[in-house]
Amino acid sequence: MIISSFPLFSFSENSEARVSLREMITAPTGDVLSMHERIIDQYTDGKRVRFEVQKQDGFFYLLFLNEVDGDFPVCGEGSYIIKRNLTDGKFVQVKVFLKDNPGCYVRLFPMDERAVMEIYLYGKKVYSKINLPFSFADILIEPFSEIINSTINIVNWDLVLGNVKQSLFAGKKDMLQQIRYYLPDLKDADDGAIDFDGSYVYIETLAPQPEGEGGLNCSGFVKWVADGIFLAETGKYMSIKDLKEKHLDERGNRWSRHNEEERDPYFGLDWSRNIAVSIEDASYGDVRGYKSADVDDVPWSKYTPDVGFPIKDLKLVMYYLAIMEPENIYIASVNVPWGTEPILQQHIHVVVLLPLIDENKDFKDLIFERNFESDSESLIKRYPNAHIHLVRIKTVSGIHLPEVTHKRSIDLESLLRR
Repeated sequence: MIISSFPLFSFSENSEARVSLREMITAPTGDVLSMHERIIDQYTDGKRVRFEVQKQDGFFYLLFLNEVDGDFPVCGEGSYIIKRNLTDGKFVQVKVFLKDNPGCYVRLFPMDERAVMEIYLYGKKVYSKINLPFSFADILIEPFSEIINSTINIVNWDLVLGNVKQSLFAGKKDMLQQIRYYLPDLKDADDGAIDFDGSYVYIETLAPQPEGEGGLNCSGFVKWVADGIFLAETGKYMSIKDLKEKHLDERGNRWSRHNEEERDPYFGLDWSRNIAVSIEDASYGDVRGYKSADVDDVPWSKYTPDVGFPIKDLKLVMYYLAIMEPENIYIASVNVPWGTEPILQQHIHVVVLLPLIDENKDFKDLIFERNFESDSESLIKRYPNAHIHLVRIKTVSGIHLPEVTHKRSIDLESLLRR
């Protein structure tokens, strides 16, 4: 996907407020510490900025905080935190928040007479040692847009700031609405799934579930979501028998091969890949490879074949994919070292990822698993040392998720919405 070369939304600036206090920003320590908190009205854009000074651990900080919904959050987009040494008053750094998130910011350092920049997204450094064509003194008062314009050939600012057209999320938002509508009515059942004929069965044996008690486990849930796309492409559901196919020659090792029957360590990986490839085959009319839908190249996180990315990087990975592949959803397989004699990388859980940027340019790391909604923080907390493997599925028009057993009655509003 090609990201636009022009900004789709403006960045919250407070340079006018900083210019109005330029003499105090560089004033002696005592003078700065004597300054009182104040609200500054910017005439250029009509926005308000709160200025305050804080002292902590041998440093003092000059805070220029942009107003957000009547409040002045420290971690708000465009807020500047200027850090100086309490002993000698020297400037240490400037931190500029890129989003309303404490893990997304720019750090600016003095380097001789110039300034150096590094960029963090969701707590991870993604750019470092970028030399800026400005003096550090200029950095203190210039609009942040000047930094963006001067580094446009070095930094992918569309990616960093989240510039993406909302229309590209249309299919994903349609699917999101349908998932949330049905979610309260999805029953949970170990080893449960819906087969090609719409019947609730057990994945291992294909035996029918008791009538009226149909439910889904995590594997059945991701198939249910993917069937909404497969149905739009083919008019039918995927076959569980096909999705259970093992690809012994394309993944695993000599240790795992001896444990395929007893432990089935790659079930989640095979299941997710088979689903994605089945949809690819239906969409493009040809046979794709077993790994053709893998997400295996994301900057700032290391991919391991058949294992995926460290789960601690999941939010950053999802953010990258929301910007670069806005039309895709993802089936993800969580895997951890498991068992004894031998310890194998076992794929123990599968989930659906729907990363998107909403109308307020806020990133949403939406995750759905079995019959509930979660996010990356929740998944990381439950599987702190895991890896997560992703396959991509492109959303299509006309998505219609399979009806669920014992679905609630549909009121007029819900009927019209569908």
